[in-house]
Amino acid sequence: MRVWGRRAVAVILLSVLAGVAFGGGDLLAQRLLNPWLEAPPNVLSQPLVKSQGLSLATVPTVVAKASPAVVLVTSYVPTTTASFNPFNPLQGPVTTKSTQVFLGSGSIISTTGYILTNQHVVNGANRITVTVQGYAQPFPARLIGQDYSLDLAVIKISAPKPLPVIPLAPSGAIQVGEWVVAIGNPYGLSHTVTMGVISATGRPISIPVSNGPTRVYSDLLQTDAAINPGNSGGPLLNLYGQMVGVNTAVASQAQGIGFAIPISTVRSAVGQLISQGYVTHAYLGVEIVDLTPSLAKKLQTKASQGAVVLAVAAGGPAQKAGIRVGDVIVSLGGHKVTGVTSLETAIALYKPGATVPVVVDRGFLTKTFTVTLAQLPPNL
Repeated sequence: MRVWGRRAVAVILLSVLAGVAFGGGDLLAQRLLNPWLEAPPNVLSQPLVKSQGLSLATVPTVVAKASPAVVLVTSYVPTTTASFNPFNPLQGPVTTKSTQVFLGSGSIISTTGYILTNQHVVNGANRITVTVQGYAQPFPARLIGQDYSLDLAVIKISAPKPLPVIPLAPSGAIQVGEWVVAIGNPYGLSHTVTMGVISATGRPISIPVSNGPTRVYSDLLQTDAAINPGNSGGPLLNLYGQMVGVNTAVASQAQGIGFAIPISTVRSAVGQLISQGYVTHAYLGVEIVDLTPSLAKKLQTKASQGAVVLAVAAGGPAQKAGIRVGDVIVSLGGHKVTGVTSLETAIALYKPGATVPVVVDRGFLTKTFTVTLAQLPPNL
């Protein structure tokens, strides 16, 4: 098992189900045999920062500049439903094939047509189209790379001329209380603009998914900018016109609580999505929860903070090193572990194959294990 926390918030992902009016659908175009070996221009190059003369802009100016690079992403997902003939119960199930249509948003990050969106917007699609401002017809898109756990994907279109681009903000360039602007296509309403502030950073949430494993986000931006279904994959912008996050989810039983994937996560993933089609994740092989006072009492541990090991994957890095159920991880690679989020953040700093010291409290003893992190198994 990967390092996941057991935290849950009533949230929903933000793609819009448009209907099931289409049957079948063309297969998604095959990926290029020789994909780019490096990120395309304008994707990972550091944008201007304040000290380099970048100035704050008014919201209308930010919107006018960014809107042409915000696109509508339409995904066609084949589905199969089973039904029974009530007049002949012995007949067995009758299967019907159809296509569900999902609407989401995306940001053009390269003049050559690379587009960043959420993985859940294109998950399972056999055909994807992209509607770009200024073009009458949508473009067919091909899937370049995707990562389920990060909920990020890159798709690509071919346009007759260079496309407008949204610059990426530097990692860590966002602060709580900073004004932000969201642009997207909620409920198919093209280029809807909302505004708010960053309410918090580092938010962990879990979202159950009907057709896949629970999505666990360990580090999200929280904003009160209005975000609705269809905003998924669209940009969250600062007042310098830079993307600081990818709008992803909204609390279903609250107002003014939306979530976005931070630009630091985007920057660490987008190059790999383009060059190899996936993101490499290091894997410790434990299931954990935050240490609470009640757990500390039961475990008779001297630790006041940490991540409690609930399960250890058979044959995984942690088990091979000697880590056991009930251990409280307090440090990994010299990085202090205060709970689930900090442990996941620490692991994300390393690549598979890295050897790191892991310090655990076992009862009233402190032990240090040398762990060689592995590659996250595809089924996780």
